[in-house]
Amino acid sequence: MRMKLLKGTTMRAIFAGLALLVPLAAAYADLPPTPDAGPFAVSVAGLDFKIMDVHVKYPPGYYKTFPMAVLTGCKATHANCRLAKAKNLIGMEVQTANGEYLKPEQGQLHMLQDAFAHAKGPVTLELYRRESGETAKVDFARR
Repeated sequence: MRMKLLKGTTMRAIFAGLALLVPLAAAYADLPPTPDAGPFAVSVAGLDFKIMDVHVKYPPGYYKTFPMAVLTGCKATHANCRLAKAKNLIGMEVQTANGEYLKPEQGQLHMLQDAFAHAKGPVTLELYRRESGETAKVDFARR
C-alpha cells in the first residue's frame, strides 16, 4: 500500500491547527502546582501535623493561598511534645525536614513521615511562624 502525500491546502490546515495549540500549551505551563498530594493529617513521633491553607501577603495588598504543613498539636506524654511546647512550636509551619524542603506535589506530610521513618538519628525540622517572622530549627527524636 502506498501513502498519499498531503496536498498544500491540507498541510496549511494542519500547520494552522498546530499553531493554535502552542499558546494553549504555554497557558497550561503557567498553572500553579497541584494541591498537596496528601495525606492531610498525620501523627508521627508524638507530633500532630495538618495541611492548612496559609495566606501569604505580597505587596501591594495582594494575597496568595498555599497549602502548608503545620504542627498543630502533640501527645502530652511524648518527649517530642514536651520539647515542642517548651519552645512554643505549636502552630508553626514546617519548612524542611532534614534539610529537604517539603513539596506539595510530593505530599508534604508524606515527606515528613518518610523523614521520621528513614532517619538514623534525630529529625531536624525547620519551622516558621508567619505572623512574627520567627524561625526555629529543632531536632526531634525519630520515634
